[in-house]
Amino acid sequence: MGTVLTLWRKMSYCLSHWGKAPSPLCSFFFIFYLSSFIPLTAAEDIFKSDTINLKGDKITRIIRTDKKNLSLSFNGGGFKSFAVSLKDIAKLDLEKLSETPENHRRAFISLAYVTPKKGVSKYIRNFLDDENVWVRWEVLNILYELGDASKDTFKKSRSLFNDPSPDIRIKVCEFYEKYASKTDVMAIYSLLWDENAEVRKTALASLSKIMDEKSVINAAGDMLTDKSDIVRAGALRILSDNSAISEERVGNILVKDAASVMRKAASAILLKSGTPKSIPNLIKALNDKDEDVKANAKKALDRLRNKSDIPL
Repeated sequence: MGTVLTLWRKMSYCLSHWGKAPSPLCSFFFIFYLSSFIPLTAAEDIFKSDTINLKGDKITRIIRTDKKNLSLSFNGGGFKSFAVSLKDIAKLDLEKLSETPENHRRAFISLAYVTPKKGVSKYIRNFLDDENVWVRWEVLNILYELGDASKDTFKKSRSLFNDPSPDIRIKVCEFYEKYASKTDVMAIYSLLWDENAEVRKTALASLSKIMDEKSVINAAGDMLTDKSDIVRAGALRILSDNSAISEERVGNILVKDAASVMRKAASAILLKSGTPKSIPNLIKALNDKDEDVKANAKKALDRLRNKSDIPL
């Protein structure tokens, strides 16, 4: 294992210093890594499966390696499965990656996706706007894992806020939350009006961590009337975390809101910070149809039992 780690350190160094004319030593380690290191170091050959949404359909992609090949297989979306020899991948000129056959390029990016290493970013960031959704997904995830906050990456990634896949829009939101500057990060704001509820929920959660308190409260207040229950529940929690919603309103949501996810969020808030004035609503919640709501209400009442003269 020590030898393997040493070889990988040398490989990482070569990637980070690769130029137009790589040294013979770097070329050797690059070829050695791609053609033999990966399959030999995987306890059982690489197997990675992802599922993403695209235009309302779920599509699955599986990455596999054996001793000789890397294969990509798909379920849904009309994508064609294929395999590429690891030796052929090892011969790629990274400086001319855009000129290589598409399947070879995709195989290399998938390989980097499974084991992202520093130095590969500069060769793949230009494919953030690739026409293939799986290339965009893998490149974005690689750059996220490697913490690539370069200007070129942010310039290329802006188009992903309008990506057809909601999973990519969610990931770019998380990417900007973690790595973007105070100016660039505001691009997330546009996703509050996204057609997909999970995207809106993620955007609101991300903005709540980076915006000033007043802006967070205003945004969450607006999203409390969102058409999606999961978005409203996220907004409710954010307002509570910022002490921007009254206990009375939370209590009303607990007993009157039609969505169980909202009642669950309200019961969790009152479990954490409810006062004796919420006892009547908590008692009503003991008959809720949702088991989590009932459990939270009971725990909240137990916590308040010694804090009120009202008989429970």
